[in-house]
Amino acid sequence: MVLFTHLKMSTFDTLHSRMTNLTQKKEHIFTQHFFFPKWYSIFINPYFISRRSLLVSIRKFAQATSADATVLDVGCGIKPYRQFFTTKNYTGIDIQGGGHRDEAKDVTLYFDGHTIPFPDNSFDTLLCTEVLEHADDPEMLVAECARVLKSGGRAYFSIPFVYPEHEVPYDFRRFTHFEHQRLFSKNNFLDIQTVKTTGFFGTFGQIFSVWVFEGIPFRSTLLKTLLAALILAPVQAFSLLLDKVTGGSGITLNYISEMKK
Repeated sequence: MVLFTHLKMSTFDTLHSRMTNLTQKKEHIFTQHFFFPKWYSIFINPYFISRRSLLVSIRKFAQATSADATVLDVGCGIKPYRQFFTTKNYTGIDIQGGGHRDEAKDVTLYFDGHTIPFPDNSFDTLLCTEVLEHADDPEMLVAECARVLKSGGRAYFSIPFVYPEHEVPYDFRRFTHFEHQRLFSKNNFLDIQTVKTTGFFGTFGQIFSVWVFEGIPFRSTLLKTLLAALILAPVQAFSLLLDKVTGGSGITLNYISEMKK
């Protein structure tokens, strides 16, 4: 009886360990294809258009950042873009709670979402991706970003424009191109370059894919993978092709702003 119980517990522990490893591998694959999509990620990532465009611009911004720069990632979450910066001086701050579990975050220091807990002129480079739409007071947060950035420092902001509500109920706003210019100019940023990530067709293809993927009534990973590969991948690919043919004109998914102080 004791031997049977021991074998039963041993088998349970083995199965539990394997299931845990499988879950971790699944999460790793999801993270890689979600935040760092390759061209073939389009077959399993229903958010490919949005994430790929952000990845390309952030990687380019990071490559122009020196290896000895001090970098602040505001609203860092899991610090998905840390790997693109060669510097060792990388600080990530975020709030507790919000739309993501704290245990899933990789945060250097938590803050209240309003006042950045560093002295004036502390950082050479600042990164703030998909955050301002969730901030209680975006004007104050941008002012704080400007305060802690050194004179001559570089900043990168990305904000969705046409995109479904996400991280509900912590999704509060969308900004036009003109609001980007006003908000950053007001806080003494210079050389503000605000660009679109997609045109009408890319935007439509991404919104359609999100609507279908998040609206389907089944939870099966296999069925969702088949849906992404057989239906949503062709839709996204054709949408990107039409965007290229039409020069990316029309409404956009995201605005990206790069600037100096």
